[in-house]
Formats: sequence, structure tokens, C-alpha cells
Amino acid sequence: MPHTTKPTKKFPFPVPIPPRSIVAVKDVPRSPWAKKIGRAFRIGYYSRTDGLDCIWLIDENGQYRETLDHDYLDKFFEIRSISKEHSLYGLGRPPLPPLKPAPVR
Repeated sequence: MPHTTKPTKKFPFPVPIPPRSIVAVKDVPRSPWAKKIGRAFRIGYYSRTDGLDCIWLIDENGQYRETLDHDYLDKFFEIRSISKEHSLYGLGRPPLPPLKPAPVR
């Protein structure tokens, strides 16, 4: 049985947010992420042990780095793209590759 469950609060994105979605740190006053504004992360696959409210952030090198919940995601991150991934746990899926850098405008 997972430690957490799918949150019931309404968010401006699907819950749980699909793996492979792209999020970026947004500018929020007194944010613990203030030094990383604009940095992009990919949402990793969920763990059956952790539950569907434990979101893994994958850095640009493809490494699982941080965990957070949907409330924290909504407060400190902006959604850049929502994935169409259907496998929440990544069963039978290859590991996520490094994130490609955003094109320079």
C-alpha cells in the first residue's frame, strides 16, 4: 500500500501529472528554488512504494534528483508541457534520456 494517495484538490494540470511532462522553476517570492528560476525538469515515473503524490524531478542529465508533491509543484513550478505518457510507473519503458536543451530564441 502506498504511503500517499492521489490528491483530490483541483490543479491546473492533470493529477497525477504524467511522467515525461516538462516543468520549470517559476519566480515566486521567498522561494527555496530562487537560485534556479527557469531551470527545467522532467517528471519521472512514480513508485508504487511512494504513491501518486510523490513526484520525482529528473534533471537535465537524466538523473532522478528531487521529490515533491502536487501542492509544492503547483506553488513553485510552471508547466511547460504535459506528456501523453500512460504508464505511471514506467513498466516496460526505457529509462528517461537526458533533457534536450531548449532552443535559443
